[in-house]
Amino acid sequence: MLDIAGEILINSLKLVIELGLIITIIMILVEFTQEYRILHRLTALASPITRLLGLPQAGNLPLLAGTFLGISYGAAIIIDAGRNGSLNPDEIYLINLFLVICHSLVEDTIIWMALGAYIIPVQLARLIMALFICWVASHLVYRQRQ
Repeated sequence: MLDIAGEILINSLKLVIELGLIITIIMILVEFTQEYRILHRLTALASPITRLLGLPQAGNLPLLAGTFLGISYGAAIIIDAGRNGSLNPDEIYLINLFLVICHSLVEDTIIWMALGAYIIPVQLARLIMALFICWVASHLVYRQRQ
């Protein structure tokens, strides 16, 4: 009994250390992307997705930040865009809806890999569901406006 408890404790500590290391590396990468404005340079890649969802060019950065770096960093950019008027409430709603379903793809992938999960099916399902649900929602939102 004591051997089993010791093994559980050791394996749990190994996992905690592994996850702590992964999260530390991710936070360093987030700081790196912020410092060198990498997301700002990649916003053109999000244009097809934002067009599909009926969002303006101003929606690219919050969508990319939330999708790849996490919902809290994306939220900070969304709040800023709402305050300065570059996104209206409907557009903020659509970005938030997308991010609720599909956020932190990089961080989640690394953590799930450490836990031994199958990553590709889960991440693809999240992305496809987010695109589909937001596409439907964007049509409903813009139909109500007219």
